[in-house]
Amino acid sequence: MFALGNIWIVYAISAAVLWGLSYTLTEQLMKKISIAGVIVTCALGSLLFGLALGFAQKTHGRDWDTLKQAGGEAKLALACITVYVTANVFILLSVKAKNATMAGMIEITYPLFTALFAWVLFREAQMGTGTALGGALIIAGVACIYFLDKTV
Repeated sequence: MFALGNIWIVYAISAAVLWGLSYTLTEQLMKKISIAGVIVTCALGSLLFGLALGFAQKTHGRDWDTLKQAGGEAKLALACITVYVTANVFILLSVKAKNATMAGMIEITYPLFTALFAWVLFREAQMGTGTALGGALIIAGVACIYFLDKTV
């Protein structure tokens, strides 16, 4: 079905499916526990998984050596942590304020910001004609949701 070189699309669609499930489950969980509780629970699960994966792949030592040099990688790691935590807080607030479906549909604009930041921060052009057209469709979809949807 997919050539090995195109396996990325399977991974990306799988992630999209799982993020959709995650938002749905998180919305229900936030009916019972706080945003802070959701963050701690998910972070703890991620920590345990990351530790197990690193031990299995034997990468913790090499990664730690790279990060403790306090070079560009350490700064990138701190930026990643800051952005990751802040983004999670905002999406959880959005899900709680509206619902998982609406928050997820609007949050899907993140690929546009991915392309923008890849260019602004690293001068990497990651967008071709098809990607630009897809981005325009995403913007049109968000406009439809914001201006035309009348759900509570």
